[in-house]
Amino acid sequence: MKKIIPATVLALFFLTACDDTTNSAGFEVMPDGDNVVTSTAIFKTNTRSIAAGHVLINTPHSYLGCVIDPETDALTRSSFLAQFHVMNDYSQPEQSLTKTDDEGKTVCDSCVLRLYFTQYYGDSLTTMKARVRELSRENIMEEGKAYYSDFDAAEFLTDAPRVDKTTTYSIYDPTIPNSTLTNSSYYRNITISLPAAYGSEILRAYYTSPQHFANSYEFIHHVCPGFYVENVGGIGNMLDVEFSTLDIYYSYRGTATDGRDTTYTGISRFAATEEVLQNTSVETQIPEELLAEDNPYTLLKSPAGIYTEITLPIDEILGGEHAKDTLNSAQIVFDQYNTGSNLTNSFTLAPPANILMLPKSEMDEFFVENKIPDNVTSFMTQYNNGSYAFNNIARLIKTLYQRRDTSEPDWNKVVLVPVDAEYTSISTLYTTTQVLTRLRPALSLSTVHLAGASGTPPQISCIYSHFE
Repeated sequence: MKKIIPATVLALFFLTACDDTTNSAGFEVMPDGDNVVTSTAIFKTNTRSIAAGHVLINTPHSYLGCVIDPETDALTRSSFLAQFHVMNDYSQPEQSLTKTDDEGKTVCDSCVLRLYFTQYYGDSLTTMKARVRELSRENIMEEGKAYYSDFDAAEFLTDAPRVDKTTTYSIYDPTIPNSTLTNSSYYRNITISLPAAYGSEILRAYYTSPQHFANSYEFIHHVCPGFYVENVGGIGNMLDVEFSTLDIYYSYRGTATDGRDTTYTGISRFAATEEVLQNTSVETQIPEELLAEDNPYTLLKSPAGIYTEITLPIDEILGGEHAKDTLNSAQIVFDQYNTGSNLTNSFTLAPPANILMLPKSEMDEFFVENKIPDNVTSFMTQYNNGSYAFNNIARLIKTLYQRRDTSEPDWNKVVLVPVDAEYTSISTLYTTTQVLTRLRPALSLSTVHLAGASGTPPQISCIYSHFE
């Protein structure tokens, strides 16, 4: 299809005379017969499913549990390591006022680890088993280092941890009334009791070495290096742990408002938040048939599951009859493939909300360097009515075309990666705008089948122009 459009040429004059009249400037130099011809073309791509392998992890959330995707039979097991943050103004009552044992040493009443969540996947009645171990003080997760989903947790453990507790839990706790569960002020949590002796050690450390409570670094390196919370049993649900707390309850003497002596209950709370490290380990077992190239679809699956690889026909798009054309736009849409399965009564996984397209060779560095999509070689889009649309990847195609003579074997390949997007609200006098501030590989559970592979391949719709 061709279309003739008059071309506009604007001339800029630097005038040395004093006459400021420029009403007709530029119109006299428009070339006669200079027209723009536009055309369109459609190209097929090649797609396939590839194993994601390990992914970079440093998320503000942690994941705990084990599930089997009912649609693909893929198994995902997640456990996590968490450090704990100490407030800058942390303090405890005078030691002489605290409850003590027979030797006069401060003791706590109880010590618990709480895993707070609002989201979960699976059956809330399924009984799960978790093992909690204190991390080693000799090898500590450090800021600024890249950790991946297949890290070896044993590297951060000790043979004789001060805490080693195995417990069972379920998401639904029948002892909590519905009136509490539905109360907006209630934050659902899994409570794991730890040895009171451990809490007492932390309280005593404050009185012997208060400098170790001055900041999180000192606390982690000298008092509590954190915990490894490992799924060791049960298949059926996955917790999205928004944050965890180490709560130490203690008693101390004081004076009531009427002057009488009384006993108070205090709590020392240390939280696993984004100020410190939380790393989720992911074990994924993917059936081989999901990666078969004769499937009429490809897959996107998180966490650390399956990506879709696309081979772009770049030489066709920018060569041949279009070698002298200007590529103005290039759109590609990935449609959800209907597998025909009927799992309405099962716990099916939702499609990824956001996906990133970028060159295959740049996947790792993109996340390590905390990059944001630049709409040149990296693009993000959202799931919308059964498809993912990238409305203009022309600049990506042009950039990759310039790399075709390099030694990079995957110069014409890009991948689709499920991602978690983080936004910051920017407010002005009249509006509030959401600004994308960070992308991380998705650690949430998701699955979507996309038309492609041996079936109907995604197509790139291109618009060109050239002068005649």
